[in-house]
Amino acid sequence: GIYVKYLNKKLPDKFIYYDDQSDPKPAVKFYERLITEDKVDFLLGPPGRPIAFAASTVAERYKVPMLLGAVTDPAIFARHFKYIQGMLTPAVDYSSVAFNLFNTKHIKTVALLVEDSLFSHGIGTSVRAMAKKYGMNIVFDQTVPVDNQDFTAAITQIKQKNPDLVYVASFPPFYIRFAKQAAELGLNPKAEHCPLCSSVSVRNGLGTLANEITGEIYWVPGMKLGDYQMLEKVLKISGLDPVQWSFALIAIPSLEVLRAAIETAGTLDRAAVYKAVLADEVPTVMGRFKAVGNGIGTINPFPMQVQDGKVVVVWPPEAKTGDYIYPRQKP
Repeated sequence: GIYVKYLNKKLPDKFIYYDDQSDPKPAVKFYERLITEDKVDFLLGPPGRPIAFAASTVAERYKVPMLLGAVTDPAIFARHFKYIQGMLTPAVDYSSVAFNLFNTKHIKTVALLVEDSLFSHGIGTSVRAMAKKYGMNIVFDQTVPVDNQDFTAAITQIKQKNPDLVYVASFPPFYIRFAKQAAELGLNPKAEHCPLCSSVSVRNGLGTLANEITGEIYWVPGMKLGDYQMLEKVLKISGLDPVQWSFALIAIPSLEVLRAAIETAGTLDRAAVYKAVLADEVPTVMGRFKAVGNGIGTINPFPMQVQDGKVVVVWPPEAKTGDYIYPRQKP
């Protein structure tokens, strides 16, 4: 339970949830039901842009605080809603920790291949900004269609530029096609990165070709940030694979932040609790949370590397579960 000072006792937690079938219309209906019929005190938002974009309008209309977990699209926060608070940084900051790592290895040249999708364009913007910040030179920058099947021209050009880092901003299916062809054509940069390469589909799809590629993830077993023992207990009870379902875990910091805010406020009064959400700095299992304005949080994914089939967090020092292997060995 959560200790509420005003009542001088711990109150049990009760979760009410509905299956929105990944459809914005049912999501809106169910969030309205949670507020008007179930009379919940607070809302946890749904993952992903389309559903969160729609559901958050309900929270704003009824003035019920909603904490958003797996949401990074700046468009959601650009509406300047007062009753939504995200946990994560926007997509444009997605690889900021990874680039901090790359900088420690004195990486100077970058090839950027961008899948023509909304998410990947956001990541591409981040890569360009981070490269500029650390004085890296982008020697190749190309956007190709989502369904592109032949990467021969792009790979040939990248090989000619011989970059230290090849960054593929894409979803896993696109990257898998690229990586297979890159191996066939002899492209073997010192570092190769795709943001969603922690996905089990990448390791299964590439086998040993996935070894020593890097990507991002929010938590892996062995990390010892925040109340990690609580998370380990939750995973043991649920049987959830934290690497395969890494985005599902992003709900955990939302709960940690809400618990801390209730304890700070000492009441269940929504206004008082939400004020604490916006003011508190909370050490979560995924790093430090602080509301920085306009609904944006500070939690960022950590760079991971596939090492002999295992996903290892390699930066920063306080979070890593293994050392970064650089340069990447030929698979």
